[in-house]
Amino acid sequence: MKKNLLTLALILVAVSLFAQWTDETDVNTLVAATEAEDMQAVGTSDGKTYVAYWHNLPAPEYYEMRLQLLDENGYPLFGPEGMLVNNVVPMSSFTVLWSITVDAQDNVYLGFNGSGAGNLAYVHKIAPDGTQLWGSTGVNVGAGYDVKVLPLSNGEAIVSWLPGNEGVFQKFDADGNAVWADPVTIQPLVAGHKTSAGEFAEMSNGDFVMIFHDRGGFGLSSIPGAQRYDSDGNAVWTLPVALTDGVYTVFNRRYPLRQDGDNLYFGYSGAVGLKFYSYLQRLNPDGTLPWGINGSDFSTQSADYERETEIAYSPGSDYVWAICEYTDPSQGMAGEYVQKFDKVTGARQLSDLGKVVFPIDAAYVSHRGDLQLIDDQPLFIVSDGTSNGVFPLDLLAVYLDANGDFAWPEETRPVATNDTGVKGRIQLNRPASGNSVCVWTENRTSVGESRPYAQQIAVACLAPTAGFSFSLNELEAAFTSTAIDADSIVWDLGDGNFAIGEDITHIYAFSGTYTVCQYVYNACGADTLCQEITVVSTGVADLAQLYGMEIFPNPNHGVFSIRMDLPEPARVSYRIFTVLGKLVGEETVELTSGKQVISMQGALPVGSYLVNIQVGGQNGVLLFEVVR
Repeated sequence: MKKNLLTLALILVAVSLFAQWTDETDVNTLVAATEAEDMQAVGTSDGKTYVAYWHNLPAPEYYEMRLQLLDENGYPLFGPEGMLVNNVVPMSSFTVLWSITVDAQDNVYLGFNGSGAGNLAYVHKIAPDGTQLWGSTGVNVGAGYDVKVLPLSNGEAIVSWLPGNEGVFQKFDADGNAVWADPVTIQPLVAGHKTSAGEFAEMSNGDFVMIFHDRGGFGLSSIPGAQRYDSDGNAVWTLPVALTDGVYTVFNRRYPLRQDGDNLYFGYSGAVGLKFYSYLQRLNPDGTLPWGINGSDFSTQSADYERETEIAYSPGSDYVWAICEYTDPSQGMAGEYVQKFDKVTGARQLSDLGKVVFPIDAAYVSHRGDLQLIDDQPLFIVSDGTSNGVFPLDLLAVYLDANGDFAWPEETRPVATNDTGVKGRIQLNRPASGNSVCVWTENRTSVGESRPYAQQIAVACLAPTAGFSFSLNELEAAFTSTAIDADSIVWDLGDGNFAIGEDITHIYAFSGTYTVCQYVYNACGADTLCQEITVVSTGVADLAQLYGMEIFPNPNHGVFSIRMDLPEPARVSYRIFTVLGKLVGEETVELTSGKQVISMQGALPVGSYLVNIQVGGQNGVLLFEVVR
């Protein structure tokens, strides 16, 4: 019995190893077993997750850039501490603006600059297998800040950075070589103003559009503008286009830009006087603004502040979704609202005031990270106000239906609930196969340093339900799984044997009653169903007694005979199975009376086998071993 239990335990461990994600939200999945405070993440097309982070080092090095890749099951592919990306960039005791993105082949691009001497700016292109496609130290584009990358569909990339008061950009080929003789300077909306690149989008003809920030002074306030460039970096529109009039954004943060063909949607919130309001702007391919200079307002209310807007769009949908943090004028209380826009007209679908997800309250429930869509329904992360006074101690997932109402009966589901460490750098990656991954940094008391963690959110995931039917033919049992939502199925066949798979056949050695159990698993849970079956046969002892039937030699090396003494001519059928029910040979022969021998020779692997034999209307089983 101990052997049987050990065998089952080994099978169950093997099944559980298919997934690293955990449902223990106070534990989560550790991305890298090393210190990291500044981190960014991005999802791939097939459900993997890149996590890049500045790893803390003692002075005078301070930091080095490292990268981890979690596969779709949450396993780290680049080792327990991730792979080293760059340790030659001069760093001081702080980090600055940097970026991460992926291309259509799931290569990841990292753009960053050092905070030490020279402010040298680097770009790395890294393949999913960890190959540094642009060299072991990346490409140094010069000195500057705020490095951003737009991967192009032909394998090239546009890289922007801020070397001084005016942002610049350059095209690089697939191998990291500069294409143009000199970088192109980003022209402002107003002559003499400062510029820096914001977001990018590639057009269908190889052009690209840049959303940039225009600044009149040395502060953070900016007016977002746009310009379209051809593949040689030449401006397509005679003048850049202002995306707003009198709504001030800030140049040192990212704003969501979504694409529907060559139509672009830009979500932003900004200051109008002393208040904050949120908008969705549509930019046509010709540079026109069909919804007016500011776009479509998230809400027509003016009493409360609208901050931290995020937008999302599903290809083929008629709508663009948006979420927005609402605060009272003192900004001491907060809540979360949702809105839905007609992508053609900009008309608000959830009333002119938006829809309350969480009311403005001292609990301060509001989103953290990006807005994502699964089945064209909003998914986002919130903190419910449990914090250390500044940073959240818990993270919860929210999934809304097509009307902006809670899709889950419990409204929210826990994501990160370890209350000994504050969460920072919170990001929610694009979904794949109905799942999204939340990534953040956290300094837990038990660890004593900030590390990156991740948690998979299975939106449509349901725990599996076990179920099976069976049919019997003498000692042969055929099991058909009717389990629901099962990713893995393990069978305990009740006689010391186990099997893995949906539908299996098993030959029992003796008549009797057996308890058969099916164990089913997926990322969301497990279930078990056990049923008793009774198999009845003439049996081995009867055939041996009636016909002197035996296998000789036994054990053997794969060459053996079935011997018998028949009182009269008979049709004899036999089938050979592994102990897990796999059919490996069968034959039917007509034999005369008297002593008979059926010779067998085959390249059977070492193991135990069952021979199901039928003589007339009688059925029995013989066992034999193949050894080497």
